[in-house]
Amino acid sequence: MNDEDILHNLESLAGRLSVEVKYMNLDDEDVKIQSGTCNLKGKEVIIIDRRLSAKEKGSILSLHLRKYNTDDIFIPPFLRDRLNI
Repeated sequence: MNDEDILHNLESLAGRLSVEVKYMNLDDEDVKIQSGTCNLKGKEVIIIDRRLSAKEKGSILSLHLRKYNTDDIFIPPFLRDRLNI
């Protein structure tokens, strides 16, 4: 499975967890901005720098999604391995 497919599966999992994934340009000369999780108006959002490769986006998304309770959600084994859960 290629990096784009893995990213698509991670985005789908985020949707099932009611977590929105946003890709934004986080380039700012004055302030260092990193991808991460935030809560906007009561909704969980993971913001990822859109300039990153699919592999890097997938790594960031994996890191943040493993924080959520996935006990009641079927996750394919290859994705569970990716999330280390």
